[in-house]
Amino acid sequence: MISIALILTVAIFLVIALIFGMNKAVSALPILFFVMLLISFFGFIVVQFFPVIVVFLVIRYFINKKNPKKRNFYYQSYSQKDFEDMFKNQGNQYGGSYQGGYQNNPFGTFEDKSKYYNVLGVQEGVTPEELKKAYRELAKKHHPDRYANATQETRDMHEKKFKEINEAYEKLQQN
Repeated sequence: MISIALILTVAIFLVIALIFGMNKAVSALPILFFVMLLISFFGFIVVQFFPVIVVFLVIRYFINKKNPKKRNFYYQSYSQKDFEDMFKNQGNQYGGSYQGGYQNNPFGTFEDKSKYYNVLGVQEGVTPEELKKAYRELAKKHHPDRYANATQETRDMHEKKFKEINEAYEKLQQN
């Protein structure tokens, strides 16, 4: 009787996979395992009532399809901008001030992109072409190769500024 139960279970799995797809068939495995146990233990009774069981399972599938269980995944409906605005407002609401992120923030820190606009000397909402143009001008002005013969202090200052410019451009390009 176990071999018949296994054959029936595999056949039902294949039918479900062909009709509804592999994801549904895999999600039906616990039910199929239960059916296999029923067939192996109560073979004669289950075989006689098998069509009734199949009809019940199909009806239940379509009822669940019409009324799916609603899951609340709050994090899917919010953007990073929404979270930033929330933390800005929360900081002001409780007397704090927003300075590019919070140390006690359970979600990690986030950056205030306005400092990158200031580094590149452009306004927020600038077009990508204007951003690239401002980046190139500043990169040419502060490129370390341009100050190869200058004093060490001057080279270090321009190298630091060049790194800031590159970082600002990379961060603003991600938007």
